[in-house]
Amino acid sequence: MCFVKDLFWEEEECVMQLHPPHSQYVNNSRYCLHLWRPINRDIPMPPPGFVGIVGLGPSDAAILFAQMQAIS
Repeated sequence: MCFVKDLFWEEEECVMQLHPPHSQYVNNSRYCLHLWRPINRDIPMPPPGFVGIVGLGPSDAAILFAQMQAIS
């Protein structure tokens, strides 16, 4: 998804993947990814810590997740 996003927007622009209410959903292709960004307006973003552990890369995250599964 990041590769596709970077084809159309700058690296530092915030873009959303939309999941509209079912009553407003338009699905012309099950392989379509809906990315959107408003013009002249910032997208409100959660604090980075709400998205993941800041500074933890994918490999380290996989190890941590495996360790957590092993003790549960």
